[in-house]
Amino acid sequence: MSWTMICRSDEVLAGSIKRKRLPNGDPVAVARLQDERLVAFHNECPHFRGPLGVGALHGTEIVCPWHFFRFDLITGKAAGLGESVMKLKLYEVREQDGEVAVACD
Repeated sequence: MSWTMICRSDEVLAGSIKRKRLPNGDPVAVARLQDERLVAFHNECPHFRGPLGVGALHGTEIVCPWHFFRFDLITGKAAGLGESVMKLKLYEVREQDGEVAVACD
């Protein structure tokens, strides 16, 4: 596993999202939740590949701007759907020395 620097820590304020591409071309988004935790997720909705990173954060959930599907950014599960086959891909994220990095395969 390798780590890819996404941005500086001060570029992701509480309630904001930073969008980038990993070296393999995959779209990734990093969000800082209101409690200051960082989460990283695949920047495409598993429903219809909408750009999740431009969606709205509500607590630990992201809302897809296309069809308003909600995903829990801690578990990756679709919120409010009970058991669903749709699951958001999450990435390991770390903050160190003023930088935010995401683990890639």
